[in-house]
Amino acid sequence: MDEIRIPFHYREGSYPQNALPTESDHFLTLRLEPCDILSYTVPGKGTTVRLYDLKKQAVLENLTATYRDTGELYCVELRKGEDVTLVYLHYLDENDARAEVLDFAEQSAAQIADALLQCHEKVFRLFIEYFYDGESFDYAAKIATEADRQTLLANVSERAKKRMNDPKFVQMLLNNSGDYPYENRVPCDTYTIGIMLQCAPCDLFGFVIQEMTERIKAQVVPQLNKSDDFRLIVSEYD
Repeated sequence: MDEIRIPFHYREGSYPQNALPTESDHFLTLRLEPCDILSYTVPGKGTTVRLYDLKKQAVLENLTATYRDTGELYCVELRKGEDVTLVYLHYLDENDARAEVLDFAEQSAAQIADALLQCHEKVFRLFIEYFYDGESFDYAAKIATEADRQTLLANVSERAKKRMNDPKFVQMLLNNSGDYPYENRVPCDTYTIGIMLQCAPCDLFGFVIQEMTERIKAQVVPQLNKSDDFRLIVSEYD
């Protein structure tokens, strides 16, 4: 297994990994594992972060470390032209982590809101769904329009038709985001926020979900062309 050592302290600026000093008392150790996996242990936390589908040569050629004006490591990224992939984010403390995550949550919520507000049809449901297992992160919003509702009701299975006189069953059917078109789904940059959460020295999952959801609710719901029975449904899935 090959290793890349990234010093935690160096001069301010951004540097390719092969330009960094090889002698230091304090390193972030990146492990190049088989099957195109890059992994490391988060300092002070002990958890292991794994990044998949990263070719060894691409890592060696594009890995870049950025240092703050204090000389403290800020982040490690893969940079190829305009493509930037976060590998590791070094927080100074819990307050720094919360500020970084909040900034990303605000940007993500604004992007999702802009996409949702492109819909000018009558909106029947707005779903927000999320997931996090300590490694994989997901957060997305999905609109269901009146047309989507009519399509769903017109195409229920024979088995479901026998239960359509049950109001509770109908509501369960209508409130299931999976019954509406996947292309209506608007995700955030789930990869980046997943790395940010794994690197954080404290649990910020609930914090980021709350911040993004409240912003989307405030920015989007008042401006939608809503049906009389519109509902916002927020749920965690597994």
